[in-house]
Amino acid sequence: MFKIAVICGGPSPERGISLNSARSVLDHLSSEHIEVIPLYVDYKKNFYAISKAQLYSNTPSDFDYKLSSTARKLESEDLKTLFQEIDLVFPVIHGHFGEDGQLQDLLESYNVPFVGSGSQSVKKMYCKYTANTVLKTHNFPTLPSILLTQDDDCQTRIQTFFTQHNLKRAVVKPIYGGSSIGVSSVESPQQALDACRVLFLQKRGTKALLEPFCEGKEFTIVVFEGPLGDPVPLIPTEIEMDYSNNQIFDYRKKYLPTNQASYHTPARFENGVMEQIRTQAKEIFKLFGMRDFVRLDGWLMPDQTLYFTDINPISGLEQNSFLFRQAALAGLTHQHALHHVVKSACRHFHLACPSLMGEVETPRTRAPVYVLFGGKNAERQVSLMSGTNVWLKLMRSTHYLPTPYFYDMQGDIWKLPYAYTLNHTVEEIYNNCLDSEKKTTQNDSNRSLLALQSALGIEQQLSLPPQRLSLEDFLKQAREQGAFVFLGMHGGEGEDGTLQRLLEEYQISHNGSDSQVSALCMDKCLTGETITRFDHPSIHSLSKKSLNALTLLSKSKKEIFALWESLSRELGSHRLIMKPRCDGCSAGIVLFQSSHDLWLYLSFIKKGCAFIPANSFANQKEVVEIAASSTEYLLEPYIDTDTISIQQNKLHHIAKAGWIELTVGVLEKQGKYQALNPSITIAEGAVLSLEEKFQGGTGVNLTPPPVEIITEQATQKIKELVALTAEVLGIQNYARIDIFFNRYSEKIIVIEANTLPGLTPSTVLYHQGLAEKPSLAPHALLERFIVDKLASQQASQLI
Repeated sequence: MFKIAVICGGPSPERGISLNSARSVLDHLSSEHIEVIPLYVDYKKNFYAISKAQLYSNTPSDFDYKLSSTARKLESEDLKTLFQEIDLVFPVIHGHFGEDGQLQDLLESYNVPFVGSGSQSVKKMYCKYTANTVLKTHNFPTLPSILLTQDDDCQTRIQTFFTQHNLKRAVVKPIYGGSSIGVSSVESPQQALDACRVLFLQKRGTKALLEPFCEGKEFTIVVFEGPLGDPVPLIPTEIEMDYSNNQIFDYRKKYLPTNQASYHTPARFENGVMEQIRTQAKEIFKLFGMRDFVRLDGWLMPDQTLYFTDINPISGLEQNSFLFRQAALAGLTHQHALHHVVKSACRHFHLACPSLMGEVETPRTRAPVYVLFGGKNAERQVSLMSGTNVWLKLMRSTHYLPTPYFYDMQGDIWKLPYAYTLNHTVEEIYNNCLDSEKKTTQNDSNRSLLALQSALGIEQQLSLPPQRLSLEDFLKQAREQGAFVFLGMHGGEGEDGTLQRLLEEYQISHNGSDSQVSALCMDKCLTGETITRFDHPSIHSLSKKSLNALTLLSKSKKEIFALWESLSRELGSHRLIMKPRCDGCSAGIVLFQSSHDLWLYLSFIKKGCAFIPANSFANQKEVVEIAASSTEYLLEPYIDTDTISIQQNKLHHIAKAGWIELTVGVLEKQGKYQALNPSITIAEGAVLSLEEKFQGGTGVNLTPPPVEIITEQATQKIKELVALTAEVLGIQNYARIDIFFNRYSEKIIVIEANTLPGLTPSTVLYHQGLAEKPSLAPHALLERFIVDKLASQQASQLI
């Protein structure tokens, strides 16, 4: 067995993204030939041997506070012993310690083989100022810049720089780090000075870089090392976004699918420009003495000048990262892309690289599963994340053969090639599918890809284009092939019973509940009424008031203010939550504290805004997507929960009225219900944001709840009450039920039931499955959904 230690975590703000990368290595390299062993580095640079389950956490904060009880700390001798038992190390720490040469120095001191460039090469790459100097020395075009330190007379130097280059806009960034953390767009010397001071106060380093803002087209390119040791640049990706109002390609746009940024792979540049980017990337790879792989970011200016502005020694490896997108275009799956990198490292250290053959049975022995995702509602991007993740995880199944199908905004279904499935948003997938139909010939593109495959030592083959189907044809095809349709849909017709009803008519097996239960649980009012009618002393629903947006928009400001006062009295609170009646994923959910808040919210709807900007309302930390298709909304009382936070690796709990927000997964098989371990969901603002729910590296989920907050006996009662709630609602197969639990009365308030909960890479359902005894790994949990549903259907047919 070939042993690969994946090292993740680290002291930088990018440590959450590091978990995403480590999870990809675990998911796609683990096999009968390769064992992946996770090692974690905390913010003090201590090493720990952690469980594989911890890699599925949203963020290190999920487990940092209990490392002493859930992981084994590795002292210097322990680390030395472990490295002697390891064949290869795969470092995926982003930012400080992982990409500045420190970790590479350490690995070299232990004489342990590792993936990626050596320490001296990494040190030159990581410091933006040093890298810029090296490039300039070797005649690469570079942006003018100045290095600012805490001890400098920054104000004078900044003013001189603005004047000298006649700047109207500039960028201030830390000289170390990535993911756009700490990067600011500024329009004046004073703003630049303020941005520097913030960087220094936040301890993002003692040095900052000031350079002009590029008025060009942003791109990124991954370079692999070829079988003979020569650099092989992949196909560049163009990043398209609106840079007005000081917007930049920031952390949220990079790691959460939104329409605020679009990616084009290949980039929409002329062939000559594409080759120039690839040629220069190849030269830079050689210049810095890089190994295995790297990602370079840059700009194409209007005069066709190329600037390479950032070098990423360890490219992010989240499921639809630039590396995987560009590798897929060259014909490499996630597994084969990572194996290619490992093979390159093995060659450098004269190791025999393990084969990938023989780990999955031939496709003929695997039952077909059609994974369907997309749609047109506010939850479509989360659906893309869920569907893609389900597809990728089931690809490793020995029982099921998954195929990705995209449900577009017009109601058609597309059978997708591998590379198309890794797009950033549903809009990108749709546009690429349409473009593929328009192209009558792709000879130039095909020749380039075949040349790239040859350089990488890949068997020369090109994927088929996407195939468009009507919904009816999709259903007929699924029925004829006996396929199980795995719905990765959220909200709208994917979760309200519409698709379920069609699948039932065609007698096609699918995950989740049937059409009637789906329709019931999608409607928060009907869900609440069902809970209230059940009349259980420990299971409750909040009072709700249904509102029609179109009716409200016709009212005057005075009438809206009067309505607010009336509703506040009726619901018994002046703090009310506004939410769509039939949508989820935090779409349109905002805390109102005054009549003005209601009026402001309606103004966003009236303007047809796609989202509500961050900080528009009190305690609204992030952008809130607006559920464009919703006309029916709900107002309900706001529950003020206990304050729970993780600070300095310590759990802090400030009790209030005893309410804790929890989310609990439920499994059903043949009428028997099992509630999984609850998760405490910690919101930074008034309500849980889209990022905190679904963006890996963001949000905190404590699974199971810490006993100092919720006792084991209370946790057991929660599971019993949630299982009973699922039975009352008629849940089938699986679901996620969100609740408030009171620590004093041990009663629950049901918030909502999600019949098709998110299955993104770090969803709480995976946390909860892994916390079970025996543990359910993510791919095993997904397989269980299919097996349990088929078993329940067979049992019902026998009755």
